[in-house]
Amino acid sequence: MAALTTVTPDDVRLLDAPTAECLDVILAMAKRGDQPAPVLLNAEMMRHGLYAGHHGELVKQRVIDSVTIEAPGVRLMEYAAAVLAEVVRERMISAAAAIAERARDGAETDAWQTFVREGVAVRGLWERLCHARGVAA
Repeated sequence: MAALTTVTPDDVRLLDAPTAECLDVILAMAKRGDQPAPVLLNAEMMRHGLYAGHHGELVKQRVIDSVTIEAPGVRLMEYAAAVLAEVVRERMISAAAAIAERARDGAETDAWQTFVREGVAVRGLWERLCHARGVAA
């Protein structure tokens, strides 16, 4: 649960929508007090019909990939930090592009507001990444 409050399904959705769907179900299970053990997660995914179609096959593969002896649950925060680091990088890139576009083609006030808004968003992600890594921001 701690990993999913640090890296939310919405953070992951832009990078990998099938993984985000798995995380949505895991988070809902955890909020209900259910242990998201692999067999229970699989049952919940099937109950909601999330394995249907091509996208469902991608979701199923994410579940299969996550259930290995190579990735014990105690390493979940490490995984969350790695995913969030990718989210931070992608958000920085999109923020930089938006700021540059406004600076080139917009009014200074629009450019400044974009700079501040994007900076706050990236800073928030950065602080969450530092938290996941166990370091100060």
